[in-house]
Amino acid sequence: MAYVSLYRKYRSQTFEDVMGQDHVVRTLQNAIRSGRIGHAYLFCGSRGTGKTTVARLLAKAVNCEHGPTPEPCNKCEACVSISDGSAVDYIEMDAASHRGIDDVKDIRDNVKYAPMRLRYKVFVIDEAHQLTNDAKDAFLKTLEEPPPHAIFILATTEAHEIPLTIRSRCQQFDFRRGSVADIAARVRYVIEQENREADEDAVQMLARAGQGSWRDALSLLEQVLSYTDGRVTAEDVNTVLGTVDEDMLYETSNVIADGNSAAAFDIAERVVHSGKDVREFMKAVVAHFRDLLFASVAGAEGVSEKASQQAGRFTKDQLMHVIEVFTIAEKELRWNDQHRLGLEMAFLKAIGVPSAAPQSVRSGSSSVENKAKVIPIDDTKHRRGEETVYADAGEAEESAPSEKTQPAPTAPISVPTIPEKGELTLTQVRSIWPSVIKHIRDVQRKRLLIGVLREAQVVGVEGSVVVLGFDKRLNFHVDKVQLPEEKEVITTALRAVTGRELTFRATVIEPEDEQVVEIPGLEPEEDLQVEEDEEKNLLEEVMAVFPGSEIIDTSRSAASKKSKDIVQPAGGIDIDIDREDYDPWSEERNA
Repeated sequence: MAYVSLYRKYRSQTFEDVMGQDHVVRTLQNAIRSGRIGHAYLFCGSRGTGKTTVARLLAKAVNCEHGPTPEPCNKCEACVSISDGSAVDYIEMDAASHRGIDDVKDIRDNVKYAPMRLRYKVFVIDEAHQLTNDAKDAFLKTLEEPPPHAIFILATTEAHEIPLTIRSRCQQFDFRRGSVADIAARVRYVIEQENREADEDAVQMLARAGQGSWRDALSLLEQVLSYTDGRVTAEDVNTVLGTVDEDMLYETSNVIADGNSAAAFDIAERVVHSGKDVREFMKAVVAHFRDLLFASVAGAEGVSEKASQQAGRFTKDQLMHVIEVFTIAEKELRWNDQHRLGLEMAFLKAIGVPSAAPQSVRSGSSSVENKAKVIPIDDTKHRRGEETVYADAGEAEESAPSEKTQPAPTAPISVPTIPEKGELTLTQVRSIWPSVIKHIRDVQRKRLLIGVLREAQVVGVEGSVVVLGFDKRLNFHVDKVQLPEEKEVITTALRAVTGRELTFRATVIEPEDEQVVEIPGLEPEEDLQVEEDEEKNLLEEVMAVFPGSEIIDTSRSAASKKSKDIVQPAGGIDIDIDREDYDPWSEERNA
């Protein structure tokens, strides 16, 4: 007999064997027992949660020779034919490969005829959300008023893609992900049935790696059983799955707690050289610190003694900071191939104090020449902490920049104290609002957003929601701050400054005297001066590239009327580049 995968071999054959879906099983059994068998069902849930398995059990239950019965016998001809796939009246269709209107027409033609051998004709459409729109529309009438001998079961992992017109015609059941305890119990059962042995740590690791999917957990178990002939250990699971062992995770958290950057870099090197996926390592770190946060909040109940002891080395804010750092770093690595650098930077950010972010200093490294030649500059007057500032090598040989291009360093500010518990008052939120804007400027570097938030006024506090008001003449700012990316920036800043989980909403208010939020440590006029100095430095660099050139106009008003940069080089040749109309491939310009 051909080999059968474990997840197929140990597929549930009775409703009693189905684990973790009691709400579905009980409802279906009671419906069959009372004779209330529906004509259409919609099974929704993530992969490997038992949708197709329950669909087959339902088909056997309604067609069993001893039924319809709440529990199929699995011995009669009807049950056996459905189990081995030989029943002509039980049709399973994969909508991923049969998704067109012609496939639905075949179903409509087939459903008219009475079943040949079974009591009901059962149509199971897997991945139903992949049907085309035309196919879904063509299916509506048949689904609404099918013949009395037909039952439709639609299974999908994307319930939101199923039109409401179809969902309203079906009884919908939501399949839940399996808990670690339930999946671990199933893994133990399969190991016993295969006459194998496994350590409890290995079983727990396989259950967690399944991520709520019974099928995934058994597929991973099958790999591990093929890898080793003896007892399955946690080391075997780590080797086969490439997961991070628990000892390394505890070592990582100890290194972060100690603030040992050198040891953190050593861990990063070991992760990369061992061939582990850096993103998977970051996910494991996030999961580990989540467990520590749970231990810190819930106490020792439900967590290991080791996790409880290590959680005591961190505050809740530090644990949340590490989770946030590694979550963002893992997301950024999706579009970045510098995985080792990303991991090292995540370690440094996690070790550093969240509120002690270095001051942003613009250096001369933006020069259009010699960008590859950079050397460190001793610029202690304009940096904090251990930040190293780089500039162009050609500029380093010249004298120090003039004082007007180096604004004086700002003095650190004190953030008003916010109580850890209790409701915030309007006065308290207004007192920390400038610090929130400063955090967005210095840490998140969102300069355009700062200009919008300066026009905002804190007009109310509703529990954990801060209400921002904008002059009704600036109602477009309301839409701006409610964009998902901007909303995340503001929410992150509120959390960083207050240490609380705060959100906000924006509204329109009546015009009042113009109020501009002043960022502590830098007056609005000084901020504009910094921008002007930066623009001037950039223009000087451009002039250095085009010797003898003359700048005709750099006014903002001129730029708003016509988006042009007009540079007149030596020799009387005009270079006129229209950013809006310029097309390098047009025949007119290439003629």
